[in-house]
Amino acid sequence: MKKLLPSTDLLWFLLAALLVLAFASIPFWVGRASETEDLRFRGTYFDETDYAVHLSMMQAGRMGDWVYQMRFTNEEHRPAYLRMFYIVLGHVSKWIGLDVESTFHLARWVFGFAALYAIYRLLCKIFPNSNHARAPFLLAALGAGAGWLQLLLGAPLEPISPIDFWLIDAYVFFSISLFPSFSFTLALMAWALNLFLDYLETGKPQTIFLVSLLAILSQTTNPISFAVVDMAFAGAVLALWWNNKKIEARHIVALAVIALAQIPLLVYNYLVLSRDPFWRQFTAQNQTLSPPPMFYLWGFAPFWLFALYGVFIALGERNPKLLALTAWTVGGFALAYLPVAIQRRFILGITIPLAALAIHGLSNLLKRIPILMKRENVVYFSYILLASISSIYLSLGLSLFLRTLPEGKFYPRDVESALVWLNENAVPNDFVLADVPTSQLVAQRTRLKVYVGHEMETLGYEDKLREMELFFNGEMPDGWLAETQVKWVIANKDDDLNTTGLEAVYENGSAAVYRVASE
Repeated sequence: MKKLLPSTDLLWFLLAALLVLAFASIPFWVGRASETEDLRFRGTYFDETDYAVHLSMMQAGRMGDWVYQMRFTNEEHRPAYLRMFYIVLGHVSKWIGLDVESTFHLARWVFGFAALYAIYRLLCKIFPNSNHARAPFLLAALGAGAGWLQLLLGAPLEPISPIDFWLIDAYVFFSISLFPSFSFTLALMAWALNLFLDYLETGKPQTIFLVSLLAILSQTTNPISFAVVDMAFAGAVLALWWNNKKIEARHIVALAVIALAQIPLLVYNYLVLSRDPFWRQFTAQNQTLSPPPMFYLWGFAPFWLFALYGVFIALGERNPKLLALTAWTVGGFALAYLPVAIQRRFILGITIPLAALAIHGLSNLLKRIPILMKRENVVYFSYILLASISSIYLSLGLSLFLRTLPEGKFYPRDVESALVWLNENAVPNDFVLADVPTSQLVAQRTRLKVYVGHEMETLGYEDKLREMELFFNGEMPDGWLAETQVKWVIANKDDDLNTTGLEAVYENGSAAVYRVASE
């Protein structure tokens, strides 16, 4: 495997990656620029709940934690070495002297760039022609579905809206725009496949050690995402067997080593998430089921136009590299309908193999149409633009939406002031009771935990949500807070709150903070 890209390819990639990341960051910049004297931007343009969880874990890491413990629930539970990315990133924020939110957005760029580079290197290996590598790279990085067409045709928004507007995992652009943990995992997945294909050419055993290390690192962030890359490895080996009419023993040994390297963490994750009573309850709440197949057809419609033909051509050519990507694609969608609660997590990065297969199919079609072959770049550009309409909408459409200062994306500065006071005066890891949006802000912007705030990370979420609402309506019995470990309450000054057992300690124009009196 070449260590560096040729200078012209490297310059092209640097410019393309910079533009992709800048385009993906427009909503964040617009959100910050739209702040007023009275309103603060929540920090993200989509999925505020998971954003709050990730920053809360960074807060824990910044305070010195090295294990994952849910900060949105008051039950005592065993910490676990799960989803370590944001814990470690919290430590990084302390080492470099940045607050957690700034570190998070710096990481979006750093790991977004790493993911794009790994994807580009993988596609350069699969497509020796640099022009053919650039087209699938842009398609993988920017491509989405035909959800916009679904909406124009009158598709309902409930109970499921078009997936290209909410299924973050499925699209590289959506993933790198929002969460650096996704970018980190995508980089590991693409780089591991790149290395394995290199191993099939060179036979260097140290390459398998590196692949195994990348697989283990991937598990520390996303325990199951690497399964589709394992399938890609197997697909490449089977393609070589098909070509050579035999399977080399070293290839079987390589697959076995990679698989064995992943077993310890798989077993650990299984034992924690299925045997521990509290983590088992979390697992039961962690429902990320796939939508009906028709939504995947629409959600990747621009890719399907040529990807299926690309698979047909790859089968005819017996191309191990493209058949590895075929195995990734087939494996991803097959796993997405396993009888498990985390089905759609297997779709992470699926636009990478789909883009490669689609461009392979399209390029072969163009060879049959000379007049279009002469305008190959125009055809690629037009196709990528068509496939990117939903991504363009996400960036520009949501940016325009943010200019209207929607309530769910902004919060009062009075609440911000209350959070600053609380962070300075409360004991770290104290529990706070507030409504759900405010609780999420508490978790992401302070060193405190919250009683209720996330459908998956709050154990018994529905019950606690109802209790919180009854409390703020003055309908919970006196002494209830004493049973919850809650030490602080954040309320609106206008709430008709039963303040029995509460001590007012801070208030401003609209927010009030109460300390729960100790018995």
